[in-house]
Amino acid sequence: MAKVNPVVTENIHRNLVEYARENYPRFYYLSYSYVKNEEAAMDVVTSVVYFSLLNGRKLQDLPPMKIWYYQLLCRYGMRSMHQRTHERKFTDNSQLYAFMETIEPSATNVFKLFYLEDMTVSEMEDILHLRNQEVLGRLSLVRRELKIDSSLDEESLARLKEIKDIYFAPEVPKDLERKIEEVIQKEEESFAKHEAQSRKFRWVKPIGLVVLAFLIYFLTLQTAQQNPEFGENILALPIVGNLFAPFL
Repeated sequence: MAKVNPVVTENIHRNLVEYARENYPRFYYLSYSYVKNEEAAMDVVTSVVYFSLLNGRKLQDLPPMKIWYYQLLCRYGMRSMHQRTHERKFTDNSQLYAFMETIEPSATNVFKLFYLEDMTVSEMEDILHLRNQEVLGRLSLVRRELKIDSSLDEESLARLKEIKDIYFAPEVPKDLERKIEEVIQKEEESFAKHEAQSRKFRWVKPIGLVVLAFLIYFLTLQTAQQNPEFGENILALPIVGNLFAPFL
């Protein structure tokens, strides 16, 4: 395994932190679209930020930020949606949006990322781990169901605007920024503690090797003293024999 450069690691961490601070409101909109609950959406966002930073410590190169975060956002959002640990509040302001939520979530995922989060097809392939034709097929399915033409004619634009208005309607909680800062601090403290423990016990491995080498030497010497034939074979070995000669 390649040795991690601490300077590179810190630079990657700073960039990931900055991206989270700048984009957490967008994270919230997507999360809320899954779970339909303020508390649950905040839980998704803070978990995603924490584990994105934590896993980023293992990287040797700066990742594509949007892909790095949205992979976890989609995964955690879908998981929380299926667990249904919080009461979900569905919109009653748009029949079109309500209808969209009856479509298979794996398909609406593609639609939301493309039209509401301005993702490219290539980015969606990486985020959702889908092939190109799978992305295009699911996008086409949702457009057909919602009667939104790919040419975005006047009627299609009006329908898309209605969906966007509902998607971006939830108010981002005022304390979400504080929670984001708390998880950033929590991850940094956890990493610092881990590094301190690693430095503290870094000497254990070399000392353990020395002890093991001494034990092997002692057992070999004891066997050689008790078995003359074995002792002669040890003395015949180049270099190694010189280590045992004074005692045999």
